[in-house]
Amino acid sequence: MDLEKLLLQLIEQKYNEVQKKQKSGIFEKILHFEGNAIGQIGEKFVKEVFKALNLPLDELPQEIIHDEFDLLSRGKKVEIKTARKGFNNNTFQFNGINPKYNYDYIVLLGITTESVHYYIVDKRQDYHYNHTLRKEYIKVNGKDKQLVMMNPGNQVNLKLTLNLKELKPIANFSYELKDIFEL
Repeated sequence: MDLEKLLLQLIEQKYNEVQKKQKSGIFEKILHFEGNAIGQIGEKFVKEVFKALNLPLDELPQEIIHDEFDLLSRGKKVEIKTARKGFNNNTFQFNGINPKYNYDYIVLLGITTESVHYYIVDKRQDYHYNHTLRKEYIKVNGKDKQLVMMNPGNQVNLKLTLNLKELKPIANFSYELKDIFEL
C-alpha cells in the first residue's frame, strides 16, 4: 500500500470539494493566507486608513507591550480582529478576543473573496458579563452575541462568530472612524 498516494488522493478529493464552494473575486488571494497573516493584513489596513483620513495615531511608549491593543488614537486603545468568511456558510470567526484586555474599541474586519465588511465594538457600551450564566457577551446591532472559548478549557482567548448580515459594508467605515477618532 502506497501511503503517500492514498493521502494524495484524499487531499485531491477535499481540494476539489472546497474548490466548488469557493467564489473568485478581487480579494480571492485571502484564501491562501493563514490566520496570523490575515490578522497582519487587517491591522495594516486599519492603520493605513487612519493615515489616509489624517486621524491621529499616537506613538506608543517603549515600555508598552503590544499585546492588549493594536493602535492608539487620542488615548483610545484599539484592538483589530480580522477574519475571512468560512467556506460552508456566511460567517466570520473572530479569534483571540480577551475582554479582560485593556482596550476601548475592537475593529472587526470580515473579508470575503468579493468584499470587505466591518463592525466597531465600543467595549464600554457593547461588552457585558452575565454573572448568573457566567458568559461574556458583545452587543452587535442591538443583539447579544456570546463570546465562546476557542478551545475547551481556554478561558483566556475567546471567539466571536458573526454572520455576513451582521457586519456593515466597508463604504461606511471611514465615516464611522471619523465620528469616533476625529478631533
